[in-house]
Amino acid sequence: MGAAVLCRPSALEPTKCDNSHCPQVDPKMLNVHLVPHTHDDVGWLKTVDQYFYGSRTNIQKAGVQYIIDSVVHSLLRNETRKFIYVETAFFWKWWILQTPELQEKVKKLVNDGQLEFINGGWCMNDEAAAHYQSIVDQMTWGHRRLQDTFG
Repeated sequence: MGAAVLCRPSALEPTKCDNSHCPQVDPKMLNVHLVPHTHDDVGWLKTVDQYFYGSRTNIQKAGVQYIIDSVVHSLLRNETRKFIYVETAFFWKWWILQTPELQEKVKKLVNDGQLEFINGGWCMNDEAAAHYQSIVDQMTWGHRRLQDTFG
């Protein structure tokens, strides 16, 4: 199954999603293109809540809520930054805890092309072991949350 890119071009300026806003390439230098993105497991070694809140640090020392907080604040501080988010389950958990003011700022990040959702499913698929119906269900659920939130 290919990845779905959820970028709303109709809401963006025509050149917002292309490379014309990237720094000039120097042909005499090695030019590296970094794509900051998430790959946060929605349940693997810990439960969804343990990953989100950062508990059970003896297993893994990270809290997804803090990752999202730092990404959003970094994007708000610098409009040239971009970030790709994958797991709608964690984003949704974070989203419903935010103030309406911050939610509006995040909607602007999405509309301006700074924050993009790739795949759009509730989680990143386990292509090796999942039944196709589970893939369809989790993709539908994740896409529905994004559609309801961002249009």
